[in-house]
Amino acid sequence: MRIPCSGFACNAETDSLGKTPVSSPVDTGSLSYAGIARRAEDALPGGVLGRHAYPDGIEHVPVSGKGAWIVDHAGREFLDYSCGGGSLILGYSHPAVVRAVQNQAERATQFVSILNLPALQLAERIKELVGWVDRVRLALSGAEAVMFALRLARAATGRDRILKFEGAYHGNSDYALWGVAPREPAGYPATRPNSAGIPEAIGDLVLVAPYNDPEAAAAIMAEEWRKIAAIIVEPVQRFYAAEPGFLEMLRRSCDDYGIVLIYDEVVTGFRHALGGAAELTGIEPDLSVFGKALGGGLPVSAVAGRAAVMSHGDPRRGGPEDGYCYVTSSQAGNPLGCAAALATLAELARPGVMEDFHKSAEELKAGLRDIARKSGEAAQVVGAGPLWDIVFADGPIRNHRSAMRADGDRHRRFHLGLVERGVMVRVGGRSYFSTAHKDREVAFTLRAAETALRSAAK
Repeated sequence: MRIPCSGFACNAETDSLGKTPVSSPVDTGSLSYAGIARRAEDALPGGVLGRHAYPDGIEHVPVSGKGAWIVDHAGREFLDYSCGGGSLILGYSHPAVVRAVQNQAERATQFVSILNLPALQLAERIKELVGWVDRVRLALSGAEAVMFALRLARAATGRDRILKFEGAYHGNSDYALWGVAPREPAGYPATRPNSAGIPEAIGDLVLVAPYNDPEAAAAIMAEEWRKIAAIIVEPVQRFYAAEPGFLEMLRRSCDDYGIVLIYDEVVTGFRHALGGAAELTGIEPDLSVFGKALGGGLPVSAVAGRAAVMSHGDPRRGGPEDGYCYVTSSQAGNPLGCAAALATLAELARPGVMEDFHKSAEELKAGLRDIARKSGEAAQVVGAGPLWDIVFADGPIRNHRSAMRADGDRHRRFHLGLVERGVMVRVGGRSYFSTAHKDREVAFTLRAAETALRSAAK
């Protein structure tokens, strides 16, 4: 059985991990990565599917995965922490998800977006797990669900502005791509777009506040509340969690000013707790947006919330003059995605699964903290719940601006060192954990991290 060793291209024969072998890679013939890259350059802008590319020297094309491991085009195996951008909470090719998708595909891969049983069952299951939710509207991606949630909030309040937090990513819509990764302070509540092609006029409708700063957010709301439809906030933004008092203040202010409070739980939903962020914090929003882990690797998302707000998506309202809000798409409630989501939630709800999942993640972070302490470096382990990373900074990381003070070059070297030692992370990005990452995977990661940390210091 091949497992990664000390070099990126190593294919040593060993069974020391005792893991399940990854399925054989798809046949790429004799095509090299250079050949694949040339084809990609001819077919895709920048030769990539989105905005991220692997740095020179560690390029690869994943072709198969099993559990926590992937195989690339050259037959090399890696322990993977990208987890499909966080969607593969059960790992690659989990049998329950595969069976659910196969069974549904034999019945139908799609129906018209009016009603189908897998979609209805998924909406009911979300309501069961997230007890404060009255209604659910399904979508395909977290970005689409965020767009729907913001539209519902504007319909419910008759106001146009939204308040978000600096450094937060809420998807790719025109309203979301403001203040995501500012290189220089823009001054609150003003911000700048993070993409060309976004109308400047939208900037008048988006306000930005610093995360984990209740006084600053309260001051903006006191000034602008008459025009604010919604506050959208991640209970865990990037890898830092909301501090005590922050969400409480947002909930209180939204109640005082008639603002819709939206939790973006695309990352935290069904990952940090089956009941969502409210289960952990005791603070309920008006709307929550779920995605990523919900589908176990298939595209499905949801906006869920209070009947008073969600009712604006009821087509029986007639038209916009009656408050009707268009929140659907042709693929909304796709039965394949819903079947995968139902299987994923059923697996997560099995006794002990979530507990073991979180326990393993905490064991990894504890081991990383021990390695960082022994290194003598200004390195700290970050990540709330089953998220993890090491950043190189002296002070606490609690929002975007404090995160920007960390040593980015050393962070990049650390990530590259992990990849070279067989631990696949998205260089510069967040690392996820899955239920397939067990004790052996934790031990393998810690060995790689120890040497990668030494290399980063050099």
